[in-house]
Amino acid sequence: MSKSLDSSHKIWGITLKDLAGKQVVVTGGAGFIGSNLCRTLLEQDAKVTAYDNLYSGKIEHIEDLMDKGLNFVQQDIRDTAALENATKNSEVIFHLAAQTSVPFSMKNPKEDSEINVVGTLNVLEAARKADARMVFSSSCAVYGNPERPTPETHPTHPIAFYGLSKLLGENCCRFYQEIYGLEIVILRIFNVYGPDCHGVMYDFLNKLQKTPDKLEILGTGRQSRDFVYISDMVDFLLKAATSSSAAGEVFNVGTGVTTSVSELAKMIIEILELKDVEVSFTGGQAWEGDMDITLADNSKAVNMLQWRPQVSLKEGLKKLISSGKY
Repeated sequence: MSKSLDSSHKIWGITLKDLAGKQVVVTGGAGFIGSNLCRTLLEQDAKVTAYDNLYSGKIEHIEDLMDKGLNFVQQDIRDTAALENATKNSEVIFHLAAQTSVPFSMKNPKEDSEINVVGTLNVLEAARKADARMVFSSSCAVYGNPERPTPETHPTHPIAFYGLSKLLGENCCRFYQEIYGLEIVILRIFNVYGPDCHGVMYDFLNKLQKTPDKLEILGTGRQSRDFVYISDMVDFLLKAATSSSAAGEVFNVGTGVTTSVSELAKMIIEILELKDVEVSFTGGQAWEGDMDITLADNSKAVNMLQWRPQVSLKEGLKKLISSGKY
């Protein structure tokens, strides 16, 4: 069995204050979610290492954190020697590093697999050698186009290579848990947003900044997403790492509310107080492998982790827009 953070008890479950002084590694630590997690962990007085190759992560996300004690390692999760060296003293590993673009995965399945499958295997092996517990960021993309709201027990049927590579990563996690006794929590993350995010909100806000009188939306506008604000996402990560009931579980990270991208556009235009905006749609599928609708059944997280989203979509959009970071 893997060790507990409290070496005197072989149990899963610590309180947030117990992260103080603990060695924590965040792969993808310079990314959108990872950098926000690193910031919160440092506030909890954890000893934090951000491990990121800066392919999609940005050094400016964490530059100020390095003055606050963050250890930054610029390396790739495919570099096993560097990874094992960075994690050798770790007690908790948040594995967020990934190739996350669905269109890229459809055009480059081999590279997607090298990062999301082999890279995850490398992190699992590093966690096994360090005897660390691990939180793995999977994706709602493992479901494909499922029934909604979607519980964790729903059959998985990815429609994009990204979803397939994440599902393979989940299976690797299960294997390490069952064979080696590694403590792992799997999170199927829906659509996270906030300052410095990417995705549809970033696309809309930047288009409207350039041309405030018109907005072109990819697809039909009927595609719909379950949007989770970044502070709620970080809260979930911390609960997953510290809850006594989380060991070996899979959790959806979603709000249980879905919003069409057409509705989203209207909300953004209203918050920006723009008038007479001409909204058009390209029609068809936004891109190959794009899911139609995502809507999480989050009752498992509510019941087992006492996690509930605190930020509504409208409130989150106002926070994002007022930050100017998009």
